Amino acid sequence: MTVQSEPTDNFQNSNPAEPTPAPDGQQERPAADDLETLRAELAEINQKADEYLRLAQRTQADFVNYRRRIEDERAQQAANAVVASIMRLLPVLDDFERALANASPADLESSWGKGVLLVERNLRSALAADGVERISPEGAAFDPREHEAIGRQASADVPDGHVLHVVRPGYRKGDRVIRPAQVIVSAAPQG
Repeated sequence: MTVQSEPTDNFQNSNPAEPTPAPDGQQERPAADDLETLRAELAEINQKADEYLRLAQRTQADFVNYRRRIEDERAQQAANAVVASIMRLLPVLDDFERALANASPADLESSWGKGVLLVERNLRSALAADGVERISPEGAAFDPREHEAIGRQASADVPDGHVLHVVRPGYRKGDRVIRPAQVIVSAAPQG
């Protein structure tokens, strides 16, 4: 009788899930090296994440600033459009005022004169409703931000450097001068 022996497999009893211990603690060193490598990779990933976060925050701040700038530009464009419309109406108001100043009392009593006066008042009221104020600085100190000097004239009654006469009134809307007043500035009398 022959005895059959089972083939012996050196790997037969080993469990692949269990690592085989290396002699002299060599297994410990690769784990420490792997840990340092993982820490370095984690630090690099954290650094990149911080960089991306800063980039996202800068982009968000840039977008907020862009949006604010666009809103400011739109508001400025709207204000400029209103001022441009007002600028086109001011010569019409000037013409009405000149017509009324040169009309005779009989003309002002006629229906035509009363109609012109009504239109002038309505135009002035519409401008006032939009916040337009008249600059009529007679007697005030000359201010180049609100006045346009078109001449100087000697005067004993008005101090030097003050508005002697308004040639054409100016207008402002809020703090913005739409049209400066054209004025004659007083000068000290010679002699």
